Amino acid sequence: SLADLFVNDAFGTAHRAHSSTEGVTKFLKPCVSGFLLKKELDYLKGAVDEPKRPMCAIVGGAKVSSNIPVIESMIEKVDKLV
Repeated sequence: SLADLFVNDAFGTAHRAHSSTEGVTKFLKPCVSGFLLKKELDYLKGAVDEPKRPMCAIVGGAKVSSNIPVIESMIEKVDKLV
């Protein structure tokens, strides 16, 4: 065995289905998020649940269709949406 478990601590790549982030989870158990990933998620949750006003959200990405659920969830929470 090459490893006993998998810890993902890379917030910027956690959403991507790459072999180094998603593929490895098929071969290692347990697979967990790390402390840095938790810190990022806690910060984002606080920023969305109790934002400092005024709040502006900038949504980007190559696929507009994949952003529609994000836009729908943010539209009631922000003052401006770009």
